Amino acid sequence: MNEETFRFQVDRITPESHRVKTFRLRPGQGGMPFRFSPGQHMGVRPSDPSDTAGGSDQRWRHFSLSSSPSEPDFLEITVLRQGTASDRIHSLSEGDWVEVTRSEGRFVLEDRVGHGPVFFGGGIGIAPIRSMVRYCLDQGLGEALSLFASFSSPEEALFKDELKKWGDQTPGVSVWVTYSAIQAGQDDQSGPSHPWDRAYLEERIERPLERVYYLCAPRGLMDTVESHLASMGVPQERVQRERW
Repeated sequence: MNEETFRFQVDRITPESHRVKTFRLRPGQGGMPFRFSPGQHMGVRPSDPSDTAGGSDQRWRHFSLSSSPSEPDFLEITVLRQGTASDRIHSLSEGDWVEVTRSEGRFVLEDRVGHGPVFFGGGIGIAPIRSMVRYCLDQGLGEALSLFASFSSPEEALFKDELKKWGDQTPGVSVWVTYSAIQAGQDDQSGPSHPWDRAYLEERIERPLERVYYLCAPRGLMDTVESHLASMGVPQERVQRERW
């Protein structure tokens, strides 16, 4: 990768489930070296502290940022362990160093959210959604915010305490968490047992034509949600999606 990179230190590691951890990263020198938009991702790889020339030959892997840009002192990534590159990240300890690239990606939160944003996060796809929700709450965007989160089981649910706090204690925020056997790497998650059908959405989304929608979940589930939104009259330009 022939681009500018930056060294960050692992400040905190939070286990979210038996296969997912959140890593808080702080810049090595000075302040935050770049800005990012909610929903973007960045390249990350472990760094050898003695390798000041950047000669590491470990491959890069891109991970969505799960922290908000309004948290200026650190970045967070939430990593599902599912291969060699993510194994390397999971093997890190607090105090270790990583190299990161500038953030990129077109799946980004826009400031114009109409009556309020509606988010759908499935499995590890909740990571960029968390960044977007945090930013909306920090900036007071929209009159209402709705979040639909889906996980394979309660044991696999991510950010459980945070989701509950948003739903129970934050005015204008509605959170619905469902469990439907979503598995990493499986696209066909739109079977009849999944509760996100049209009736379920119509009952819970107020003023649907005045909202904007952000989807990050397995492809089959996103296709189904998009189909339901279209049948509800939501214009395609109001829907953004990102496949993890």
